[in-house]
Amino acid sequence: MNSGEVFKGINYKIIGAMPENISGVEDNPDNVRDGYCFFAVNGEKYNGEDFAAAAAENGADVVVSERPLNLTCCNVIVGNIRECMGAVCKNFYLGENPKIKITGVVGTNGKTSVCHILYKIFSYAGKKSAYLGTLGGKIGEEETQSELTTPGTVELYKFIGKAEKAGTEYLFMELSAHAICQKRDYGLFYESLIFTNCTEDHLDYFKTMEEYAAVKKSAFDRRKCKYMIINSDDATGREILNDNEGANVLTYGIYNPADVFAIDITERTDGLGFIVNLFDIIYEMSSPLIGLCNVYNLLASLCFGALAGLKIHTLSGAVRKIGAISGRAERIAELNNADIFLDYAHTPDGLKTTLRSMRKICRGKLYCLFGCGGNREREKRSIMGEISGAISDFTVITSDNPRFEEPIEIISEIESGIKRITGNYITIADRKEAIAYALSMLKSGDLLVIAGKGAENYQDILGVKHPFSDKEEVAAQIRGMKEGDKS
Repeated sequence: MNSGEVFKGINYKIIGAMPENISGVEDNPDNVRDGYCFFAVNGEKYNGEDFAAAAAENGADVVVSERPLNLTCCNVIVGNIRECMGAVCKNFYLGENPKIKITGVVGTNGKTSVCHILYKIFSYAGKKSAYLGTLGGKIGEEETQSELTTPGTVELYKFIGKAEKAGTEYLFMELSAHAICQKRDYGLFYESLIFTNCTEDHLDYFKTMEEYAAVKKSAFDRRKCKYMIINSDDATGREILNDNEGANVLTYGIYNPADVFAIDITERTDGLGFIVNLFDIIYEMSSPLIGLCNVYNLLASLCFGALAGLKIHTLSGAVRKIGAISGRAERIAELNNADIFLDYAHTPDGLKTTLRSMRKICRGKLYCLFGCGGNREREKRSIMGEISGAISDFTVITSDNPRFEEPIEIISEIESGIKRITGNYITIADRKEAIAYALSMLKSGDLLVIAGKGAENYQDILGVKHPFSDKEEVAAQIRGMKEGDKS
């Protein structure tokens, strides 16, 4: 691509001669090839400028930095390298007038579910759709893996560019607080931005709830989106509404006035039922999804579906067919006429919401198995212990992703909260043994929630990701029980 087009609209200074063309864009020096432009971006744990010389040796014709560097290739100097990287990536991968319509979903909980639901709805309606988030990326039926909820700027734009070339009409992507803070999406214009909720999470990074909420609110800028779709039942959501009076803002909710809302909600082990008021169109909805949280996720999705011109009967037909989202209130097994659910709930609010929903549909005793991740905010551990102790009949506290902490110390902090509420718990550090114990307790009508890791297929221990899947472990143990009964 012509270098003038690549850097169009960007203020910069040059040391050396700008090449006529640029063949690629990278922020990882190992991926640089001949003719590339390399961005020397500083991260939390590294200085990108330290890798500039290596990038040049690998073939970079241009290195972008915020200060002059002693290089053999062209050095482009900019004021804000992250903003420049976003603008360059947009120019390189999308051009001036991309046709793809992007919806970004912002919030502590529900991002994955909303994106999944929207992808399914629009695919059902015959629209070429794509998804990008925690569960990876999907363009049509082609799937890719992702390490981050929202990839870095270069990988993000590569994915969007690939989706655009494939003729994708709608892309639904999760937009994490880290991504917003680091401007990974700089330069993108959204068809819609959806806000789900803001509850305690990532306070190891953002330090305070006020800082965390402010970052999420900052994503909602009328200059970067056509529509804002906001949860009116969330306090931060209402602040976003107040900050954006006069903008194209739509609301959804259950308890507060909203453009899209639900009444007569019924929760069952096999799904949900509710009546939706969709911009004054009244319609009865049924879904195989579980829990009140998914009513909110469906309302947000229905709101954008209607804005995009989908008819109510199409929306209803799609909702009836959307099955469980992997690791999100997912019914994974049945044992002794007891239900076993898997859920990603890893925050106090997430665990509370999940357990309250499961309590409504549980016919016997409610069991909860969970742990907390290591090297993350410690304050939530005792709180989550209190929550499980207050709502569940019995809790099995175990290891999650301990990372570089001792599992027993994390468990002890969870225990300090639960024992203030109840003595109905046990601590079993080994997650496999913990699952076996929980399964052995189940009787007819009981319900077990295995929380925290969702669809993850590993345990992160001392920096090594060891293969481990809650779903697979439950299935293997149930098979073993049944084979034992036959012998």
